[in-house]
Amino acid sequence: MVNGATEPATHGHRLFAATYDWLNRSVERRVLGPMRSALVGGATGRVLEIGAGTGANFPYYEPARVTSVVAIEPDPYMIRRALKRATAARANVEVRQLSAERLPFPDATFDTVLATLVLCTVADPDRALREMRRVLVPDGSLRFIEHVRAPGGLAALIQDTLTPLWRRVGAGCHLNRRTVEAIEAAGFEIVELEVRHFRYSPTHTLVAGIARSRLTPGPSPSPGS
Repeated sequence: MVNGATEPATHGHRLFAATYDWLNRSVERRVLGPMRSALVGGATGRVLEIGAGTGANFPYYEPARVTSVVAIEPDPYMIRRALKRATAARANVEVRQLSAERLPFPDATFDTVLATLVLCTVADPDRALREMRRVLVPDGSLRFIEHVRAPGGLAALIQDTLTPLWRRVGAGCHLNRRTVEAIEAAGFEIVELEVRHFRYSPTHTLVAGIARSRLTPGPSPSPGS
């Protein structure tokens, strides 16, 4: 099921949206597809997907596990493609044009929040993460796949150098965000984390994991970097 409800039209990235799936077809087949299958397939209950893009996650939702999926995306050109994928999804997917920093949902609305390859692009990732935590039920989970700043050395230096240009051609994508640390700083405890390094790729370091709201204040130990 698809709901095309949107906010007023915002600036989008027409060329980026048109070429995104084509540019990523190889990495989707070899790397991201299996990761999406495991992470998205494990989502349960009421799901909020942040930054749905072209809807690459939609085929992986298990209708027996999820009751509903609200997929938000600010870019109108991405939404056009996501709507097409939503019609073919086995789960009940509603697509809405919204930004991650301002979620129009009450506290504790969702059982699962999903973010895949989106926290590199949002304008204010710290605010977006606080919003994600707010709309999660107390025992809910944040499930994520993100590329992050390399641990250090030449790879991190290359990312720092390339990011200003990369942002301009990649719809605001930052190569060098410390997203694992940001998730923890927003009040989450990471309970599962997989880290993969790709030596010859500018993105270099890819993380996939599950986090839950931390019930007590203070930093939690990171399972990886």
